[in-house]
Amino acid sequence: MLKIGIQSGDLYYDSNYEWGLDIVKDAGFDCIDFNIDQKISYGDTKKGIKNTFFAQSDEALREYYRPQKLAMEDRGITMSQMHGPFPVYCPGNAEATDVLINATIKSIMLCEFFGCPYLVVHPVKADNLKLEWEINHEIYMRLLPAAQKYGVGICLENMFADHAGHVIESVCSDFERAAGYIDALNDEAGEKVFSFCFDVGHANLLGKDLRGSINILGDRLTVLHIHDNNGIGDNHLQPYSNKRGRYWLTDWEGFLAGLKDINYGGVLSFETFNAVRELPLELVPAMVNYVGSVGKYFAERLAAD
Repeated sequence: MLKIGIQSGDLYYDSNYEWGLDIVKDAGFDCIDFNIDQKISYGDTKKGIKNTFFAQSDEALREYYRPQKLAMEDRGITMSQMHGPFPVYCPGNAEATDVLINATIKSIMLCEFFGCPYLVVHPVKADNLKLEWEINHEIYMRLLPAAQKYGVGICLENMFADHAGHVIESVCSDFERAAGYIDALNDEAGEKVFSFCFDVGHANLLGKDLRGSINILGDRLTVLHIHDNNGIGDNHLQPYSNKRGRYWLTDWEGFLAGLKDINYGGVLSFETFNAVRELPLELVPAMVNYVGSVGKYFAERLAAD
């Protein structure tokens, strides 16, 4: 059966990672989606405030994370994917962009340290499709040498945008175009370095056909962000949390059918930070257990003939 994972963000931090990892382990998760993006602030970077964390040497960063790596190994938990710094591009500010790109390269190095195969690097929206491709092409090509050096895959993700109070399509939300991005980048790389992170919640916000979207991506799809919403906001809640009448607002059956269609072999990874963010600490294990139960249910469904 497929392995199941959950993100670290809002579940645990550097100060209480053993507590968080114990909850993850007890809930039956195999993997962590690590939120290293919490170590850099886009707003501060844009203002020119120096980021001291990613300014450290590679060795210092590895030593900083060595206790967490050992704690994961002790519990038999692996890191299946990592959230890279977001966003990685600051329009009109080359210095800030360089800081964000450098932090992302350091994140790639740490992926290798943790044995993590994928780093999710969100694509950038621009005013027109030509400019959008040019900006994203430059960003991903700057990351390519590090990805090849450390043997880490870079994942693009389907995005949405807000416009005058409305949710609208954004970069890589057109899955035919997203597939084209992946293929063009890999052609230039000369090998399969780039792949896709399918964000279920983002697709649901935009009213996408989940099964059809997954089928367009095919084997380009290597990483998942699984979460639920009400079709209005990017809520990042546990699956089966939003319903209208008799119907779930997210087409979970279509989602599972799509994964089965393409013989998805990656981790069923949940990005459900808002499910635990405001809970009393005493209730966090129960919620994580519920999300773990959904993951096991999904895995069993996908393993069935």
